[in-house]
Amino acid sequence: MKYCKNCGKELADGAVLCTGCGCATDDFYAQSNKQNTTTRAGEMSLMALLGFIFSFISSLVGLILSCIAYKTAVAENDEKSKTYSKAGIIISSVVLGISVLSGLIGGIIYGISLAAMIGGTVGGSVII
Repeated sequence: MKYCKNCGKELADGAVLCTGCGCATDDFYAQSNKQNTTTRAGEMSLMALLGFIFSFISSLVGLILSCIAYKTAVAENDEKSKTYSKAGIIISSVVLGISVLSGLIGGIIYGISLAAMIGGTVGGSVII
């Protein structure tokens, strides 16, 4: 026979809650963990999927969602979600890097063109 760890009342076999104080028993936690593992088998986190999809649409949002999903997947030991999260992080990072580089190059070209149009100097040389 089992007894409640909180109040000491005798518990029926398989009881998940104590009838005396309402405290959860070890069977409750075992049953809850068993349900979590069976429902998670083969499923992928929605956050991981959204992070992967948004990495193509909006790389900053994709990066944030993928990082959150990866942290959750590591905690839950969910390999499928970890894989999609890693892919989302990599794709988002590459797209963000390309965006920053193209912005810098475009800005430099724009600055040189503007200087040439107003007759300024570039690198100490007079542009005609």
